[in-house]
Amino acid sequence: MYKLFLFILSLVYADVFDGYTLYTSGYPHITYLIDNDYNVINQWETECQGSTASMAYLLSDSTLIYPCKQTNPVISSVAATGGRIIKYNWNGNVLWDWSCDWEYQLHHDIEPTPNGTILAVAMEDIDGFRPDVVLEIEPVGEGDANLVWSWKVSEHMSEELDNPYTFYSHAGYNQLDWNHFNAVSLNQYGEILLSSRNWNEIYIIEWGGHGDLLYRWGNPQTYGGIGEQIFFAQHGVNQIPLGYPGEGNIIVFNNMSNQEVENGSSIIMEFTPNLETLEGEIVWTFEEDFYSPKQSGAFRLPNGNTFVSVSRGGDMFEVTYDGEIVWEHQSDGLNRAQKYSLDYLSILGDVNGDDIINILDVVIIVGYILENLHITNADLNRDGVVNVLDIVVLIGIILNI
Repeated sequence: MYKLFLFILSLVYADVFDGYTLYTSGYPHITYLIDNDYNVINQWETECQGSTASMAYLLSDSTLIYPCKQTNPVISSVAATGGRIIKYNWNGNVLWDWSCDWEYQLHHDIEPTPNGTILAVAMEDIDGFRPDVVLEIEPVGEGDANLVWSWKVSEHMSEELDNPYTFYSHAGYNQLDWNHFNAVSLNQYGEILLSSRNWNEIYIIEWGGHGDLLYRWGNPQTYGGIGEQIFFAQHGVNQIPLGYPGEGNIIVFNNMSNQEVENGSSIIMEFTPNLETLEGEIVWTFEEDFYSPKQSGAFRLPNGNTFVSVSRGGDMFEVTYDGEIVWEHQSDGLNRAQKYSLDYLSILGDVNGDDIINILDVVIIVGYILENLHITNADLNRDGVVNVLDIVVLIGIILNI
């Protein structure tokens, strides 16, 4: 009977993308990695005061980056306060645990970068005026960090309302929460995408250097532009990767909730940005019976489906381009979730890729050492060298299985 059920389930979910879903539940704040049949592949528990400030991020080397609330905030009364970032290995052991003691208050989202640093949304306090910043953080040791680069709204302001490449200094938003950035992501062109809840628009900025503002869209009134406001308290902005259906387009969870619009229906929006004209063309939307006034997000999958997470109610679902929901799940306390390809993850210690960590993996590492080869998935301690220390790590993993 059970096999028959799985067969029927496979027919119903024929269009579902075969991958792993990562999400964090409410108290006791456990991050789960599950497959399409809801089997728990792995889970991580945390001792943070609260759940993720936005969402946890799984890296391809099987480590987990978890942003959460720090014990002693640098700036008080900040929405979705973060300030503490923890890195766990596959077995849940802490590799790095850092709380910000700089003059900035981390909040909402982070984004791991390909070079091992972490981009983080934060806030600075300038005599009671609190604009947002983006920090690039380099983990150091087991609990320290270097500030590699920073980008500040306060350095990109002007008194020109009609200058779309600056923030209008007289904009009448809450001085204690001027921008309320709630999402940060990287595209494959090395640019940073940001979402501002208060300004109801998204931005693309340069990563590194002066961080010029390259593009903004969603609410032209913020810079004296022409056109209707599109976004209302949107979240989860990201650019669809190259090779995916809709590549280069930007996808957003438009919450449709703020001072003007309350308790509406949220909308998933995909649009094509024009960086030369600062225009955008909406090419796909999905709107059904779901709504959240905060958090939430949407990500395009390689097969063209879109993975959506709705903070209110904790709903996660995968929807086709034709609007058919082909997979669903629910978890209390959800902020935002993400789905990864099956081949995204290389489990730490499974050197030969047979999904089993055992003595055969030890033998293979020994062979690499004797041949003086550096194979990435054999460098278990990520120190750039494959040596006896990696064997020690692997034996520890085997003993703890």
